[in-house]
Amino acid sequence: MSEFEPVWQFPSLVSVDAEFMQAVKAYVPNSDGQFAAQLLWKRGIQTIEQLEPFINPEAYQQTFASAFGDEMDRAIARLQLAYESGEAISIWGDFDADGVTATSVLWEGFGQFFQQGDRLSYFIPNRLTDSHGLSIHGIDRLAEKGITLIVTCDTGSTNLAEIDHANRLGIDIIVTDHHTLAEHRPDVVAIINPRSLPMGHPLAHLSGVAVGYKLVEALYNALPTVPTQPLHALLDLVAIGLIADLVELKGDCRYLAQMGIRQLQTQVTHPTRPGIAELLKYCRRSGDRPTDISFGIGPRINAISRIYGDAHFCVELLTSTDVERCRELAEATELANVRRKALQRDVEQQVMLKLAELDLSTTGVIVLADAQWPVGVLGLVAGKIAQTYGRPTILLNTSTVEASTSDAAASAQGHAMARGSARSVNSINLYELVKSQAHLLQGFGGHPFAAGLSLRTEDVVLFADAINQEFRARYGTAIAQHPVVNIDL
Repeated sequence: MSEFEPVWQFPSLVSVDAEFMQAVKAYVPNSDGQFAAQLLWKRGIQTIEQLEPFINPEAYQQTFASAFGDEMDRAIARLQLAYESGEAISIWGDFDADGVTATSVLWEGFGQFFQQGDRLSYFIPNRLTDSHGLSIHGIDRLAEKGITLIVTCDTGSTNLAEIDHANRLGIDIIVTDHHTLAEHRPDVVAIINPRSLPMGHPLAHLSGVAVGYKLVEALYNALPTVPTQPLHALLDLVAIGLIADLVELKGDCRYLAQMGIRQLQTQVTHPTRPGIAELLKYCRRSGDRPTDISFGIGPRINAISRIYGDAHFCVELLTSTDVERCRELAEATELANVRRKALQRDVEQQVMLKLAELDLSTTGVIVLADAQWPVGVLGLVAGKIAQTYGRPTILLNTSTVEASTSDAAASAQGHAMARGSARSVNSINLYELVKSQAHLLQGFGGHPFAAGLSLRTEDVVLFADAINQEFRARYGTAIAQHPVVNIDL
């Protein structure tokens, strides 16, 4: 076995109830049902009552938006006030596939109540010059346009300083997000985040696009006579964001993904979203399975911001009905994806050369930096390295760039900034590891398996030493030489 070849962990077979086995067999007529039953049983689907709604979304009892309680009530009350008083509102999105589809869902959903381009606008940070989340300069731009209400999607839960700045400008904020919550509730009108729900709640795993969809659902229920587009028309967008973000597809996440994939398939034969139809053509997919998103549409959407930085046109690509315009945008998207693949290969090769200089027997967290690495592909490469070497991996670009809000103070003092991405493996909570070094960082955010961060270039070596020391304190000195792959059958 080579040094970092993965070790496969094989489980023992479990004893499956005979009646359950027969019920499963009805769904797999060309099989005895044994393997399907084993898979389902290990995932907690162990009764006939659980089986049908898992397989058939029509039998699933979906959880309504009201499950978010007072936070959802406050959000809807504020949106109703904006609707009745003629306010201008803005959606604050994010540049990855979940964030872009979430922005698109709110753009279309809110567009039933607020005139698009007049009373309704959207803002997406630039991946190459900004960080994830709210920023002072972005809020200032929206204030100059007369915006009095910002609704975030897939971001905002920990942007306490930026939220305070918006409040001082007289701008209210509704946060919809699924990332880690701050220790204290931010001073916002409402924060709708499934991390506030119990672990076993059917909405606990919603991604950013699904949380945004739930907000639109609640607004549709509050003002049922206003919208002319059916709510379910948004489900193909929801499925794309859910699956591209790799959330656990259980509970309502699975239901929304199933219903969304059904709708996504229709874009091939009866396209209502010509942009999505064009993307499916480029990736030679029919839209009938999750891998069509995770290996087809999702990477292409993400490539837009990875290469161009600005992902604004992606919302137009996903929501426009102008066939010719969508063809132009889809072609630009495909070119970005081709370029992304080439850059990713180049950076992977350079990272491998730097890895050869590390003593991996004593390295718990891989931290590497280079001034030439393009920020847009660092997350992808970090994920590949983390999986290959079984260690959390942080890759940074150390070139001086235009300062985002969180970097402004350091840059103003003449410090070069390092910005990049981190990915984790093997149940190692990367977010907590990064958070433990918050005193060295200009900004960070994310969740246990993925994070983004920025710090002064001069602090990179100190950061690498400190986060490895923290790793050893939390997880010990025994570092696995072989990544572990858990096999189902």
